Amino acid sequence: IRRRSSLRVFSLKKYLITDPNFYPNFKLNLTASIEKYQPDYICFRDKYSTKNAKLAVVIAKYYKIPIVVNQYVELLNLGFDGVHFTSNQLHLINEFKNYLTFASTHSIEEVKKAKNSDFITFSPIFNSKAREGLGIGVLNKICSKTTSKVFALGGVVSEKEVNQIKLSSAYGFASIRYFLV
Repeated sequence: IRRRSSLRVFSLKKYLITDPNFYPNFKLNLTASIEKYQPDYICFRDKYSTKNAKLAVVIAKYYKIPIVVNQYVELLNLGFDGVHFTSNQLHLINEFKNYLTFASTHSIEEVKKAKNSDFITFSPIFNSKAREGLGIGVLNKICSKTTSKVFALGGVVSEKEVNQIKLSSAYGFASIRYFLV
């Protein structure tokens, strides 16, 4: 009889990332995605719309979901709970410790640089657009090398990928396309 090496006792956390290309009616699309998928965190990713940034904060607060802004720290004053830093911004993490911090990582070196963030996204796990996925094995190695909570990102578009992540050591998964309604 084979036993699983680890038994997941918690459900995967869900991190919804918005994208203006997939949210033509921002309020309607974001609200529908939240109601359908009930994400645990939201990342607002649109550098051109302060109006949508304000709306995203209002919607997230209504649903009591922490919301972070992707890389544009100047928008924090709109009521965001934190920042999701790009891999080029990892040196800024310590300046924002009073906020929720997420860090985008793609290598063990970047994971080490992001060690003081609350959460990291590691990508790409699965094949995504023109990028080849690194796989669940690499994801598990990354999870074992950090104290930050790790979200699997990249190519997560359906329950097929989510089920594979459930067998990993990841804290959760992040996606744009999975959460589309």
